[in-house]
Amino acid sequence: MVEQGSDERGTLSDFLRHGSPEFHRRLQEILSSPDYLVTDKQSQEQRRENAYAQLRYLVKEIGSTKAVATELPELFAVFDWAAVLATDLIPLISGHYNLASGSLATLTDAEAAEPYLQDLDDASAIGVMLLTEYGCGSNIGFMQTTATWDGDGFVINTPTPRDRKFMPSVGIPVSRVCVVGARFIDAAGVDQGVHLFAARLRDANGDPAPGVSITQLDHQPLVIMDNSVISFDGLRVDRSAWLSNDLATIDDAGVLTWRDETSRKRGFPSAISQLTVGRLALSSCLNASARSALYIALSYAGKRLVPLTPLDVPLMIDIPHVRDTLLTDLAGTVVRTIYGNAVKTSLADSDLTHRDTVVSVMLAKPFIQLHALETVTHARIKMGAQGMFSANRVADYLGVCHAAITGEGDCAVLGSVAGRVLARQLAGKTPPEPVLYDPADAADRERALNARTLTIVQEAQEHLSTPALADRLAVIPQALDLAEAYCAEEALGLLHGHAAHPEIVAVRDVFALDYLDRHAAWYLTRGLLDPAAAAVTKRELARAIDELAGHLPALLDAFGFDDAILGAPVLSDDLPAAWDDRIHDPNRG
Repeated sequence: MVEQGSDERGTLSDFLRHGSPEFHRRLQEILSSPDYLVTDKQSQEQRRENAYAQLRYLVKEIGSTKAVATELPELFAVFDWAAVLATDLIPLISGHYNLASGSLATLTDAEAAEPYLQDLDDASAIGVMLLTEYGCGSNIGFMQTTATWDGDGFVINTPTPRDRKFMPSVGIPVSRVCVVGARFIDAAGVDQGVHLFAARLRDANGDPAPGVSITQLDHQPLVIMDNSVISFDGLRVDRSAWLSNDLATIDDAGVLTWRDETSRKRGFPSAISQLTVGRLALSSCLNASARSALYIALSYAGKRLVPLTPLDVPLMIDIPHVRDTLLTDLAGTVVRTIYGNAVKTSLADSDLTHRDTVVSVMLAKPFIQLHALETVTHARIKMGAQGMFSANRVADYLGVCHAAITGEGDCAVLGSVAGRVLARQLAGKTPPEPVLYDPADAADRERALNARTLTIVQEAQEHLSTPALADRLAVIPQALDLAEAYCAEEALGLLHGHAAHPEIVAVRDVFALDYLDRHAAWYLTRGLLDPAAAAVTKRELARAIDELAGHLPALLDAFGFDDAILGAPVLSDDLPAAWDDRIHDPNRG
């Protein structure tokens, strides 16, 4: 679902970056402004207020919210650098740029959207989307909030306590524009399914609109968010506030008419189309946090001396459990950067309601995000006590990872659904005859990944022939395995034709060998590897890690991070002095 090709042009940094280098540089400067420094003495409430102030500053500096929301390379860059430098911003930019502004800019006509977009454009109002509920969670096709036709507009209501919107970030009392999902109940009382409606959730003073009740939730340790429970009791919205994407009309009698049968089928995918963008944006920012975590941890490991005996004091990077873990994570992160960039590029010219587009992003989310969490976790642990402090950034990345993995749809849910789609789509492809693959041969490694994908497809078919619940549940593990196998095969294929970058060749070898090693039991039980080949896999992986270690400085440099902007004490050559400077910095008081 992503295009494979060769591009030998440019530097390694150019190859790994997505979007304008100048815009990336500007974001680094803007998001590292000392005026919005988070300090240990700030309460959660103060950090939330600080995040809103920083969002307004970001909007002021980079210009039109609508322009950024609809220029996807810029939107992805905003997510990436916020994740690296200003983690408190992630919940806010997701709602403001992507879900609210993106929906208003793409799903309704300019005249209807203008009153809302004008306020969002300069952040005089903050945007948010209200979809999830207590009862349906992220399975938003089953939401129960209603929007009932009342003659010249809609009245939005929450039928039962289980139907309250849970848990958008709207607790801070600032002007709010929201896009709310609700079931449209027409004039005849017929449920016409889920639609989107624009509304002003809080007025210019930050007070809830008539018919809106907002209760901020408890302390949250992982991410600083003003999560809330929202219920509606007669919130009125104008007729023009309906985000129809020109797929249907509602006449003066409140009768909904779809343009055609295709429009009817596209109705719900259209309503949630910005979730597709959001899933990829959050995947991108988690991968950016993984790159930053690796940059910090590996830089530290290259300086930290570890006294093993009175005479033996190696660098931390030479300790096998540090070196092998972080370099394997590095290979996986670089591969997912390239894969994610390919999906981003394809998304820019895609119909966001088309099945292939939606499925490609549903596949990318678990493939990228779960590895990012694993990588950030390893970096935190390998850094030991230094990894516990927000000053060294990695610990804060963990919260962003956990929030994103269950945001815009849980990874396992999306992966299993996308895996089922793939299993049906690839059902006609017969897996190759069982042969023993040679892990020492790069071409054989690629064939082995393809064999795993197609074998899982074949094994899943027995559970796809019936809609019975037992089979729907039984196929989930296979669907998840297929989603991961397919992405790994696709990602490896994207590395073809990049021999001009020896660093990428080294990354490719580590990634493929690590994949075979992780799934050695699967290959052994299907006769695709034998014990001798499994042993070869481990030896070849060790050799490939050695090769990758030689390219470590070039890869870390290509990530484009700046030690001064990151400001992590562990990046200093003099760790005690760096901590001393931080402790006595008056700006952190």
